[in-house]
Formats: sequence, C-alpha cells, structure tokens
Amino acid sequence: MSENKIRYSDLFWLFIAASWFGVILEGLYCLFKFGKWESHVVSIYGHFCIIYGVGVIFYYIFCNIFKNKNIFLKFITYASLGTFVELVCGLLLDYGLGMRAWSYENSFLNFHGYICFFMFVIWGLFGLGFEKIIPLLRKGLKITEHKIFKIILPFFTIFMVINLSFTSLCITRWSQRHNNKSPHNFVDRYIDKKYDDKYMSKRFMEWYFIDDK
Repeated sequence: MSENKIRYSDLFWLFIAASWFGVILEGLYCLFKFGKWESHVVSIYGHFCIIYGVGVIFYYIFCNIFKNKNIFLKFITYASLGTFVELVCGLLLDYGLGMRAWSYENSFLNFHGYICFFMFVIWGLFGLGFEKIIPLLRKGLKITEHKIFKIILPFFTIFMVINLSFTSLCITRWSQRHNNKSPHNFVDRYIDKKYDDKYMSKRFMEWYFIDDK
C-alpha cells in the first residue's frame, strides 16, 4: 500500500474504529468523573459516536497533506479542523433541531458554547499526536486488505448508510414531537411508536432541548 495513497476502505474502517472508540473514551471519562458508565452514541443501531469518526477521517487526510509543514502551521491547522467540526455539529443541532449535546458556555474564550479556546488547544495537540501514530495505523489497516474485509466492506457500508440515515430520521422526528408536530406518514408513526421520547432520551442521554433549559 502506497504511503500517501488514501483509499475509501482505509477511511471507512478508520471511521468505524474511531466512532466505536469514541464511545469507549467518553464512557471511561464518565466513569472517572461521575463514577458511572455512560454510553454516548450517535446512532440508533450499534455503538457509534460518529463525530469521532468524522474527525479522525479529516485528521487522517490532513495529516497526510501537512506532514512536511512546520509544527506551528500543523498545530493551527489541526486545532482549526477539530474546532470547525465541533462548530458545524453544534450549529446543526442548535438551528436544525433546537438541541445541544455539549456546551462550553462556562469556558474561557468560548463562542456561544459551541467551541472554546481550551478545546482549540486540545484539538491541535490531538492532531500532532495523531500524526505520530499514522505509521502504526497504516500497519493496522493492512489487515483490512484480507479477503474477508473486502467481502464485508460493501455490506457494512450499506448498513452504516441505512443506520445513519434512519438515525437522522429518528432524531428529526424527536425534535418534531417536541414541537408538537403531528406525524405525516407511516414512517413517522412507526418512529413515534418504536423510538419515542423516552427511548431517545435514554439512547442520546447527553442531548437536551435548549428551550427546556
């Protein structure tokens, strides 16, 4: 595998691994801070926190592009990249659904609670650290060249497309119910019955509606 070649299969398996690892990482954080395990997922099916998956894909691509740049430029790029992902996700939740999944409102130099200076620095340091493990990741990704991974890749891709698409529908319908909007079709009615507010609040335990606060 060429060192600089970026393949779909590499990005997909990195996305899956990072999304899964993100749930483990946040669960351990909650266990350490609050004394209890919390599963912070962003999917209806499976344990995937996709913001980590998206972030790692961007980092993987940009680390390949900026690997020969000076460390200051790389730090600013990685910090800006992570901050941008957080900002976009925060804005989509807020203005698209009227919800929040995190808030930095009490943090130093924050922008409406979506992003803050501390996390800007963290994302920069994370990028520099992530860059160091890319050779190890490439070695790990060689396992996905095995025939079995090539066989399951299209099926797992279809599963994730359906999973994340349906997750979007369920979250949208959750927001609509909160705003007293009636179901429009059988899909809405199915979601209302199967994935009601109680289920969604438990599944997406860190999410909340802004007007409830």
